[in-house]
Amino acid sequence: MFSRVLVTVALCLAACGGPQIQERKAADVGKLGPATLEAHQPKEGDARTAKVRVYADAAVRARPGWREEITDQVDYASQLLTPLLGVKLEIESWKDWDRTGATSDALKALTEADKGDGVMWVVGYVAPNDVASKAMSELGDAQLLGRHIVVHAWPDDVEGEALKPSLPELQPSERTEVLAAHERHKQTVVLLHMIARTLGAIDETDPAWIQNATYSAKQTGFSDRNRELMQMGIDARLREDDDKAIAHDLLEKIEKEQWGGWVAPNRDEVIVQLRGIVTAARAGESGAEVPIAAAEQYDRIKMMGRKGDFDNALVELDNVLTAYPGNASLLLLKCELLLAKSMSPGKPAPGAKGPPPKAKPSAPDKAALAACGRVADVAPADPRPHFTIAEALLRTENIAGARAELEQAASKIAKLTTGQAAAWQRLIATYNALGALTWTEEAIEAAKLGDDPNAKVIAAQVASTRARYGVPRGTKLVKPAQEAELVAAVKNALSLVYANKHAEAAKAIAAGEKKWPNAPGLAAVRCDNELRQTHIDTARAACDRAIAADPNESWALYLSAVIAFKNTSASATKDGIEKLKKAIAVDPELGQAWRTLGKAYQRAKDKAAFEQLSKDYAAKFNTPLPP
Repeated sequence: MFSRVLVTVALCLAACGGPQIQERKAADVGKLGPATLEAHQPKEGDARTAKVRVYADAAVRARPGWREEITDQVDYASQLLTPLLGVKLEIESWKDWDRTGATSDALKALTEADKGDGVMWVVGYVAPNDVASKAMSELGDAQLLGRHIVVHAWPDDVEGEALKPSLPELQPSERTEVLAAHERHKQTVVLLHMIARTLGAIDETDPAWIQNATYSAKQTGFSDRNRELMQMGIDARLREDDDKAIAHDLLEKIEKEQWGGWVAPNRDEVIVQLRGIVTAARAGESGAEVPIAAAEQYDRIKMMGRKGDFDNALVELDNVLTAYPGNASLLLLKCELLLAKSMSPGKPAPGAKGPPPKAKPSAPDKAALAACGRVADVAPADPRPHFTIAEALLRTENIAGARAELEQAASKIAKLTTGQAAAWQRLIATYNALGALTWTEEAIEAAKLGDDPNAKVIAAQVASTRARYGVPRGTKLVKPAQEAELVAAVKNALSLVYANKHAEAAKAIAAGEKKWPNAPGLAAVRCDNELRQTHIDTARAACDRAIAADPNESWALYLSAVIAFKNTSASATKDGIEKLKKAIAVDPELGQAWRTLGKAYQRAKDKAAFEQLSKDYAAKFNTPLPP
């Protein structure tokens, strides 16, 4: 809208004094508008849609052009949220709101009028204030994790008077456009402030950020810390997680990562509210959250544990457990502390010089495991103790033991009625971090998360790893527990090839093939190693073995195409092109295959195919396809 201001001013000035005066006055007028909203770290990928249902009371509907103004403000908010959080706003419908009573009760009335089914937010626009306030609490209303938002309309006269001292003498049309730009910015910022509040954002001290308690025309966006909270909140909302699960995850992040930019009293208030949500009526299904009365002690005990002061932490925790002997979260903390204590490497000997040698963690002792078992007794449906034990066992490389615990966790997650999606995500992330491709895929399938973006990203990563390093799904060549080890062996051999250490690479490949005979990923590395030494026939044979063992081995497909192109015949070119197309289909991240295919199309003089590949490459990698 503000661009129209400059156009209007330019036209006026053109008739009043020439281009030099026009440029000077247009620049001056440009300084009178508000800041532009922008995301400092734009998010990549396609935006998801969050639907909004708009209510307007009688005072708002009496304003000329009210619907167009609100549409423009929602669109402006969407222009920030799309790069910020990967979410675009879409107005689902408009509702006439014949509310009664004071505007201070508008949020309650809106909540009673519409439950919010089918939309992300219900936004009610109400009569403007009598004064030009800058306090966000007077400009709108929303609740933590709520789905309803109230925004006061812009009071034309009083806002105009409030801005008058900061504006020079302007033509009436110029003044109208400048005020319209300020209206658009302020109304949009208030809407964004309230949206952020519903997603878990905390008031912050810097007046340049939208989540400051006071409005400013210089506000442009959100701090990174609030952006992280908002991202968690919107992702969970789009997954349709319940409020208890969302509150739990937000609370954990806020407590784990302190930040001085938040307004301390508001941070404390948000923590209390989140704890109240997660503590409410868990019905013994999984561990009740930390009692609010014990929250400060709980936080202090956790901090002591992080510093390695396990003995004092356990003494204080036992005192708290005397008051709350059946609280599963407190018992889980004891489990975690005892595990950490029993697994900590020994301290260096007195007088020892230099850093202590890196020691592997010790295996968990019986006391720690018994404490973890106590959590399961108190909350038998809670998967958290199994996660805790599994993560501890993984640090000792006890994969079999960790797998047994994670299988128990999965059986309990399947029966949860609250926080199930978050628990599945944790299981998927644990298996993915372990590099267990099969177990990760099984967890994704069991979770039935549908179009969940995180699950889709992990599934794509697993598929790419299988194709790139030759671990076909359902293979008998390697057990699921050893998949990560095989992938690591292939990567290590490849690194030696890239370093032109061909003899060492050959030894690494042979050692791997002894453990995993006929592994296609290792055969592909052998092909690469031989090809770089111009042993074409030996390389071709190795690639053929890799593709025979795994037709989707992308690296072998790519190398086979490179070998095929050494023959200038049309049939060899066609064969190479087909191999590259398949490599890209099974491993879209394999940039070498894309670029080689582009050269092959040019070689084949297939202009249409090259142009289409160029478009697809630019969309995929955000850079032009090399000629």
